[in-house]
Amino acid sequence: MLSIALLPIGLISLLQTGSVVEKAEALTRSAYLGQTVSATERQSDLIHEGFASARVLGGALVAMRTNKFTCSALMEGFIRSHPAFSLAAYIEDDGISRCNSRNMPIDARQTQTFKDFQQEPRPLMNATDMGRISGQPVMIIAHPVYEDGRYLGLVTLSLPRSNARFDPDFAGPTRPVDLITINTRGEVLLARGDVEEAAQRLPAFRDLNSQLYRQFSSFRAVDKSGTTRVYSITPIVPGVVFAVSVWPAEAGMGNSGFINRSAMAFPLLMWVVSLVVAYIAVHRLVIRHVRMLRHKMRRFGATYSHQEPGILVAGRAPRELVQIEETFDNMVERITRDTAELENNLHEKNVLLKEVHHRVKNNLQLIASIINMEVRISKDLLTKSTLRRIHDRVLGLATVHSNLYHTARLANLRADGLLEDILDQVVKSAMPADAAADVTVEVEEVILSPDQAVPLSLLATESVTNAIKYFGRQPGRDKPWIHIALLKTGENTCRFSVANSKGAPLDEEEIPLKGSGLGRQLIDAFASQLGTKPEVTEDDETHELRVDIALSRKGVVNV
Repeated sequence: MLSIALLPIGLISLLQTGSVVEKAEALTRSAYLGQTVSATERQSDLIHEGFASARVLGGALVAMRTNKFTCSALMEGFIRSHPAFSLAAYIEDDGISRCNSRNMPIDARQTQTFKDFQQEPRPLMNATDMGRISGQPVMIIAHPVYEDGRYLGLVTLSLPRSNARFDPDFAGPTRPVDLITINTRGEVLLARGDVEEAAQRLPAFRDLNSQLYRQFSSFRAVDKSGTTRVYSITPIVPGVVFAVSVWPAEAGMGNSGFINRSAMAFPLLMWVVSLVVAYIAVHRLVIRHVRMLRHKMRRFGATYSHQEPGILVAGRAPRELVQIEETFDNMVERITRDTAELENNLHEKNVLLKEVHHRVKNNLQLIASIINMEVRISKDLLTKSTLRRIHDRVLGLATVHSNLYHTARLANLRADGLLEDILDQVVKSAMPADAAADVTVEVEEVILSPDQAVPLSLLATESVTNAIKYFGRQPGRDKPWIHIALLKTGENTCRFSVANSKGAPLDEEEIPLKGSGLGRQLIDAFASQLGTKPEVTEDDETHELRVDIALSRKGVVNV
């Protein structure tokens, strides 16, 4: 049937004729587009350099924006290294530039660029016939400056039109009427000739925000003076700046004519008939079998369950497709078997690890019980205090292993539950008898790896014990206080802090304690295991210890 449908093969030559015409027109459009890209290459590089520099300057001046001299020196250095630009300035959100390459205050509140940023801060490019500082026609590249998502202002770079206007070398017999650079509002930024005349050569009925201006394209349209033109669009900065080359209408796409259209009609009909015949044949021999195989594969991908083998054999599919199905069935069997084995191995591993943590926890609790017995029978107060601190450290380790034993995932551990358990037992153990104190705990959900959980628990034990040991009543308060916190400071960071009041001791007759320095040494050692150093701030009324912790990547991923 297919051979009979394609018998009038000679008619297809007519279709090829029409195809040749279309290809010739497409080649003409491509040639004009290629010449446009080549002609704007130097200008495009300069504009790209300006936007990239504005973005880099904006990131660099965030830290130095309050220092006028350092910030202005940065701008001056940029102008010296990029002589094509005449002015670099950072304009704050109040419209005043105190940081610029001229090292002088500049009021930009009445400029169009600043007004545009008040409505919507985004990268843009404007132009003016008279620059406020340079006094010459310039194009203005602007880029917003943010700090932690907060808009601070904008960086502007002034590019004189004379520095961006290059004399392009157009190949071929036809030269464009004009080469224009525009922004998304249709404002002419740069042209080969007069800017006002160039504005009249732009398309009259084209939306500059349409998809046509966001990609390399060529089309026919009527300009604002009513003349038909051929336009080639080259995005320089997509969605911001475009280059438009304007060509004479006779040099572009021509009408195919009635003869070409009628010559294509009959071959097109023959092509539709051949397509229907081919589809019926292909569907019967291939497509319906491939769909059955596809459904089988998708069911396996969704459920990972064993699929019924040999469905294509019953459907009398071609031998090649049957072989593909057999290969897939063998693969399914291997994957199912290997997956079951991996799940079994993983389960055994988790059981063994949990058992290890359980036994370690039991052993540590046994050691803590022995130490507690020694505390009860000891008569020396210093010995009792030392043994209690050792007891708290051992119980802290036991708590870590207890949490690892009860957690569903052995690769990470929730720090909030761990610290609440540890702090509860440390406060009860270290708090003097009959002493009253305000203890507040503020803990957010933070995920730690086991390598971080152990030193953090020991660090918490030591720091809280030290805080209780040396706290006192502030003037005007009846009770001392302690504030313990573990808070997130970023996506991959958190902060552990312990603050306590200073002042009169609970027992006025008690001799003030003199520390041995061991507690601080242990705190430094535990902080070092966390990859950080403790920070201490102290005044007459408070003492605070802070430790900034970088969360491990494994813990962050599991959050």
